[in-house]
Parts: sequence; C-alpha cells; structure tokens
Amino acid sequence: MNYSPLSRKRNTYSTREIKLVLVAISISLLLMSCGSSKPRVITTKAEAREFQQQNEVAAVPKRTQRTISKNTTERPVTEQEYEEVEVEEALVEPTIYDVAIDKAMQYEGVRYRYGGSTENGMDCSGLLNISFSEAGKQVPRNSRSFFDKADPIDVKEVRRGDLMFFATGRDRKRINHVALVVEVTPAEIRFVHATVSEGVKVSSFNEAYWLSKYRSAGRLF
Repeated sequence: MNYSPLSRKRNTYSTREIKLVLVAISISLLLMSCGSSKPRVITTKAEAREFQQQNEVAAVPKRTQRTISKNTTERPVTEQEYEEVEVEEALVEPTIYDVAIDKAMQYEGVRYRYGGSTENGMDCSGLLNISFSEAGKQVPRNSRSFFDKADPIDVKEVRRGDLMFFATGRDRKRINHVALVVEVTPAEIRFVHATVSEGVKVSSFNEAYWLSKYRSAGRLF
C-alpha cells in the first residue's frame, strides 16, 4: 500500500500529540498527589523572618526525651535507712561459776589423791575448793560441808555451776562425793569431779553408775 508524504506527516504529528497529552496527564497527577494547597506568598519582611525561623526549626533534628517514671509501688525510703548504726558488742562479765568451772577444767587429768588440792593430786572436794578459791570465793573443804552450805534444788532445776552430791560408799545415805556441773542440755547433765580411779574428769549423769549413786543437788550462791 502506498502512502503519500502528507499522510506520513499527519501520522507523525498525531504521535507527538499523544505523547504531549500523556506528559500533561502525568504532571497533573503528580501535582494532585503533592496536595492542592496553594503556595504561601510572602509579602512583608515580618512574614519573611517568620518563614526563615520555621525553616531553621524544621532543620534542627528533634531530640528524643527519655522519661523515667518512678515506680509508685516501691516502699518509700525512710531517713533511718540512711543513718549509720553502730552496734557495740555487749561484754558479758564471767560469773564466779564460769571462772570456777574454767579453773576446774584446767585440772582435768590430774590424778586422785585423798585430801589433796594441788596439781600433784586432789580429791573431789579439794578440786572444788581450789577452783572456787582461784575464782575469788571461799568455800568448804569437804563434801559434807558443801552439802550443808548449798541450798537444795531439784535435779530438774540444775544449771551450770550447781553442785551434785553422791553416796559412793557402803552407807547409801552418807554424802561422800561432790561434783561441779559444767553443762546442762535437754539430753544430759555433765559435771567435772575427781574420781578415785581416773582422777579429774568430766562425766555424764546419764551414766548408770552415777545415776544410781546420786543423792541431791544444791546451789552455793
């Protein structure tokens, strides 16, 4: 099919017109998407300064402010918690009983000697006599005298420092042995004394022999 030059020129113009129309439509859509508000027209110096200040503020990046909220459920701190409290240890003075027991325990292992009251040998009353004397208290010298001087107490009331009396001879009523209580627990009573066979030692009231020979308990002071 043959086309004249005029027909080709018309076709060319038609294509260019279509392109122009498309470009115009695209520009219109772009302007619509950016908003239809009219641009601000500055007419005075005051408006110019205001516009400049707004641009400067917009140019400064915003800082994120961190807000720390207090936990309202926490217990308020009192002034007393900030004060330094000095705790002084109370010094407990040892009693006569404490000193006497300490002295008696130092003689543990000393052999038995009738009528003795030294490291070379001692009997039961001699052990208590020297122990209380070194604690600063004068006490009797024999078992019966200890028994007469002490206030009688029930065995359930016995405490550290009290005396326990025994009858170890043929006469089951005659007091001939005395011991010094060194420890009392719910399970047992322990006492230090001088025995004929083993000298100065610590025994338990739970031992069948001493339980059977027990006669009384007493408190000196």
